[in-house]
Amino acid sequence: MKALLVIVITILSFSCSQDFFAHCEMENYLESSHKNINSGFQNQQRIIYTSFSEQELETLFKKTNMSCKEILLNFFYCNMCFNNDGNYLITYSGKRVDLENTKDPNVFTDNLIKLISSMKIG
Repeated sequence: MKALLVIVITILSFSCSQDFFAHCEMENYLESSHKNINSGFQNQQRIIYTSFSEQELETLFKKTNMSCKEILLNFFYCNMCFNNDGNYLITYSGKRVDLENTKDPNVFTDNLIKLISSMKIG
């Protein structure tokens, strides 16, 4: 059991920014299997800190058959930290971008997609 914990911590330390360790508890963290390995930036994945729970982001995104969570994890290279006090994004470069608070997972996801789409790469 102790060896497993050491392995998990080691893997996470190489794949996440230090901000993750300071602000996200393991049970609230979900890592995307997709990495942007050719970006040349500090992070290979973006990190979304959200006030939504994981279950809330299981809501289907608009008229798709995919959840808000799946869209952000699989198409926008985002790791997620759920159940936070606020909403913000850590970019590839490590910059924090505060996000609007909303009660609707679709609005939250749509706002994130627009933000990420407006970035050159970060």
